[in-house]
Amino acid sequence: MKSDQIENFPGMPASSPAKETPRKSPASTMRMMRAGSEDIVVGENSSLEGSFETQGSMFVDGHLTRADLKTSLLSIGTSGSVEGSASVSRAEIAGSFDGKLIVSGEVILRSSSHITGEIQCGKLISHRGATVKAHVAVVDDEVDPTYTTDEARPSRAIALQRKITPAFIRRATTFCYGVFCTLGTIGIVSLLSR
Repeated sequence: MKSDQIENFPGMPASSPAKETPRKSPASTMRMMRAGSEDIVVGENSSLEGSFETQGSMFVDGHLTRADLKTSLLSIGTSGSVEGSASVSRAEIAGSFDGKLIVSGEVILRSSSHITGEIQCGKLISHRGATVKAHVAVVDDEVDPTYTTDEARPSRAIALQRKITPAFIRRATTFCYGVFCTLGTIGIVSLLSR
C-alpha cells in the first residue's frame, strides 16, 4: 500500500485521501531567547536583592531590596515594591518605589502607587490617588540615564561651540546680508510709494 492511500476498514465509511498537514517540530515552537534582550520577571512571592541589567523589560510583582536596576522598561505591579536605584527608559509604577529613579522618557504613576525618594524624568504622568513623597525633577529634554543628578553633564554651550565653524560663519553672514538687503529694499519701496 502506498503512503498516500488510506485503507478502508470494515464497518467504516469510505474516505478520500486526506491532505497531510506538516507538523511543526518541537524545536520550532520554542521561543528563542537572545542574549541582552531578555525580560526579567520577579514573581509575587519572590524577594530579591542586588543588581539587575537588561536591554529588555523588568516586571516586578514581588519585592526587590537594595536594588540597582538598569533596564529599558520598569513595570512595578500593585503587589510589587522596589527599594534602591533604577536607571530606565520608561517606568510604569502601580506598587511602591523607594529610592532614586532616573528615567529618560516618561514615568506613569498609577493610582495605587507609593513613591518616596527622588525621581528625575522627561515626562511625569500621575493618576489621581498616587502618593508621591519624593523630590521630583521633570526636565524638558530627555534625561540621559548614564548621568546621575550628582554628576556633571556636558553643557549646551560646549555643544554650540563645536557647531560654530568658519563655514558656518560664512553661510550665516551671507544669509544675514541677504535678509538685510531684502528688508532694506522693502523699506525704501514703502517710503517711495507714499
